[in-house]
Amino acid sequence: MERTSFCFDSKNLSGLFSHPGKDGSIQGAKPLEVHLTNTSILANCFASEKNIALCSTKFLSQIAKITALLHDIGKATSFFQKYLFDKKKTKSRHTRHSLISAICVWGTLNRLIEEKKIQEDKTFEGFTAILAFFATLKHHGDLEAASDMLLLSEDDIELCYEQIENIDKEKFNTLILNISCLCPEIGFLTIDSLREFVDHAKVSIKLFKRAFRKLFDTEMKFFFMLNLLYSILLDADKTEAIFGTLVDIPELNLSYTDVDSFRRRIFKPENFENSIKALRDSAFEEAINCEIDENRRIYTLCLPTGLGKTIISFAFALKLRELAQKRFGSKFRIIYSLPFLSIIEQNYDVISKILSFCGLDITSDILLKHHHLSDIVYKTKDGLQNNQEEIFDTDIAKLLIEGWNSNIIVTTFVQFLESIMTNKNSNMRKFHRIANSIIILDEVQAINSEYWFLCKNLFEKMCSSLNCFIILSTATMPFIVDKKTAVEIVKPEKYFDKLCRTVLHFDNNFSKIGLEEFVAKFEFEKEKTYLFVMNTVSSAKKLYELINQRFPDMQDEITILTTHIIPKERLRRIEQIKNKKYKIVVSTQLVEAGVDVDFDHVVRDIAPLDSIIQAAGRANREGKKGKSKVTVIELVSDRGRLFATEVYDSLLIDATKKILSQFQKVDESKFAELIFEYYKELARRGVIETSSDDKGTSQKFLEAIYRLLYTSSDSETDAIGSFKLIEDEPYKVDVFVEADEEAKIIWQGFEEICEIKDFFERKKRFLEIRKSFYDYIISVPKTTNLPINFENLIFRIPHSQLSDFYDPITGFKTKGESYLSF
Repeated sequence: MERTSFCFDSKNLSGLFSHPGKDGSIQGAKPLEVHLTNTSILANCFASEKNIALCSTKFLSQIAKITALLHDIGKATSFFQKYLFDKKKTKSRHTRHSLISAICVWGTLNRLIEEKKIQEDKTFEGFTAILAFFATLKHHGDLEAASDMLLLSEDDIELCYEQIENIDKEKFNTLILNISCLCPEIGFLTIDSLREFVDHAKVSIKLFKRAFRKLFDTEMKFFFMLNLLYSILLDADKTEAIFGTLVDIPELNLSYTDVDSFRRRIFKPENFENSIKALRDSAFEEAINCEIDENRRIYTLCLPTGLGKTIISFAFALKLRELAQKRFGSKFRIIYSLPFLSIIEQNYDVISKILSFCGLDITSDILLKHHHLSDIVYKTKDGLQNNQEEIFDTDIAKLLIEGWNSNIIVTTFVQFLESIMTNKNSNMRKFHRIANSIIILDEVQAINSEYWFLCKNLFEKMCSSLNCFIILSTATMPFIVDKKTAVEIVKPEKYFDKLCRTVLHFDNNFSKIGLEEFVAKFEFEKEKTYLFVMNTVSSAKKLYELINQRFPDMQDEITILTTHIIPKERLRRIEQIKNKKYKIVVSTQLVEAGVDVDFDHVVRDIAPLDSIIQAAGRANREGKKGKSKVTVIELVSDRGRLFATEVYDSLLIDATKKILSQFQKVDESKFAELIFEYYKELARRGVIETSSDDKGTSQKFLEAIYRLLYTSSDSETDAIGSFKLIEDEPYKVDVFVEADEEAKIIWQGFEEICEIKDFFERKKRFLEIRKSFYDYIISVPKTTNLPINFENLIFRIPHSQLSDFYDPITGFKTKGESYLSF
């Protein structure tokens, strides 16, 4: 890695500082000009790699460079300099530096644009400087509604004048002289210039406030530009402060032909039925030969389960990347996004195997996994040290991972979408990495239908403004994209029509039936394997118990999967299921999409039709078992209520029943038609937004984007910052389960970490054990039989009390549960 720095003669420094030394003293403190220039260099590098339609690369680089160069200029006040080395770190209104820095950025850019030293893109004419003002103002916080960020009180203006009066003129002049070596255009800056900028801000910002109140930018250009400037500044600032270097991402020499070679080795004819092997080959060939039109940026891959969507979508992304890089002369990242942690691990392993097959080292700058429970480990090959592996300190690793410093990023829908739909500093830092990227959204049907219209509009504008390509992959393609504008990588009907692995039954014999009656009536065939997919944890536990009662001699051949079982054990059981250890598996929805398991017969408690089709994909995946059965049943609780309605909107269940009730059985070849009719029915019922006239959840978020409404004081108004792909579950609490000896050691380490007084050291140490710690975390209802609450941080089940709260087979014991010993 090449150090990003600007060299100054230590004798000619201003004597102003940006950060204290390690012990909080002036010894080893970072000179302000060093921080400003290095941050500016980084920001310029980040901006220069963008080739996007939103604005010219030159314009973006100039704005980002100057914004970063002046973003902390307010630290020059005597107030801040005194605070920096104050052991008590006593903050006051006078130590704030973001507002005066933002006004300096705004005034400087205005002057340079007026003097034609910066050629302003017409798209942002008259607004460029104020967008940079917003980015600077909030670089230590979170973005707010544009009109709120322009609320400058008389007190704010007076504070700026006081701060200017308390800047050492000689030191300031030296500072400007030094940083103007990097950017001569800002050499005019003086104390008097700052005062003039504040004078002008009093009048001008009121005009902007009125302008932003009326703003309704349906092209999202202001939204994308502010996000870019803010993201670039955040990333440059944090990278310089913590790391100090530009991360040199190596070239990824990988082609779709390499993936084809890997595929041919894995999918050997002797391992599969010829029909499935032929369909996989055909789908891969059709996808790779799909004509790419650079003006059409959204692609869909709709294939039945088991035909290799992971490998096909990755190969197609590599082909897109190769063409895009030649066309635009910029590097393109691949962002592979999935809904669930279980399939993230699975697909990450597939990509790792492809890279290893091609002789590539699996370093973090080549392939990066990022989700809230991933290991905080970032490693590279150090070319200066005979290609030795270099592993970074936890703080630096966290910075690099959360900044998506890699060629290929495997991440969650939450991380991806909440990097765009957010006002949070920590989430938005990686936003600029999304520009010039190939984005794969695998199992895209998992996105809540209330956000489909939002995603449709957002994705289209991202492609046109940020130069992205998007691949949507699923067996049940939702109404997220316009079929007229999206390109089908393969023709789905060719593959659904030829498959006859499963047949779907909506069994009236099991309509609105209790669990006990269902288990008594259901006919198990001795040689077959069964997967039961339930809607609630409680119904899954009860069904597991009843099946065990019916087959007491099969204890070792029956297992259960729910979120009440610690993640470490869940993953172990999934591997055992893949290895055919169990004949009967009872699970909640966590296995229904993307998890590579295979059964003779799948039984699904009634659910939305797309979930049922996904569950059907766990039956007869390789087509070796003739035609397997998928049975849809309607289970009710003791109170006569469908378990399904405890989880899903009743409108979705009603629409599903309407579609399924038209058939006694449906062959797999008709699944694509079935799901299309289901989505049409949802649109007819108004469950799915299809236009801006619907004024549903999606449209409200779109209007927040158009108005730059990052926050709102009105609880009735949806703001960008209130978007959550997965809603919080306030009725649940986290519990740490000391399930084994390893858990006891981890908990002991956690207690030691909690005793560390320094917040930053405590946080760093926890990051080192976070993944292992969360291997033993489960979320359970608040109303249940709760264990010890450790210092109001987390509930804990000590090993000594394990049997009171946790069953090693079925997991957490909710209040009133009884268990049989088998």
